[in-house]
Amino acid sequence: MNKTLIINGSPRTNGNTAALISELRKHLDGEAIEISVFRSSIAPCVDCRRCRETAACAVKDDMSVIYNDDFDNVVLASPVYFNTLPGPVLGLLSRFQPQHVAAFFLNKPITLKPKKAGLILTAGGKGNESGAEHHIRVLFMLLNAHGYDGHKVMSLKTDTIPAESDADALREARELALWLNKPLTQELLNESKKEYKLVKE
Repeated sequence: MNKTLIINGSPRTNGNTAALISELRKHLDGEAIEISVFRSSIAPCVDCRRCRETAACAVKDDMSVIYNDDFDNVVLASPVYFNTLPGPVLGLLSRFQPQHVAAFFLNKPITLKPKKAGLILTAGGKGNESGAEHHIRVLFMLLNAHGYDGHKVMSLKTDTIPAESDADALREARELALWLNKPLTQELLNESKKEYKLVKE
């Protein structure tokens, strides 16, 4: 049975991002675990450097769900603020420091299971969503999640068309769910080994 992690980067419980997550979940098989970065206990990295000794984070909070790596798919669902992802999403991203340390300081890369990636992005219509691309790619790389380039849900004119009324975005959410329901293909497994440098051969 598939298990999907949904990282919800929106502070709004009934906003545009939530509408598309809801549509996704209607068509998603298996178990879905949703983490709201605004309501979880996940703190940003405090640069204590304990991970340089143990390759593990000293901060104990909801990030443990992600560290446990017990899921087959990961979906990042987020609005775009000021040309990038919201601060709490970037704070979550900073908590992957143990993986960076393990690979480049301790020479003991952490092996994460390959998984599928999906993206849900909402924006008001100013055309600034491209600024979030770098952080999105880094997050999926660190999670060893891939394939999102062809499986994006984009509602980028929410100032005039709410996501719940965006027929194309709702269709894309359904299509994303159907893709996530399928097994990981050998082609994507091969891409994972090639693309994600923190995964052991």
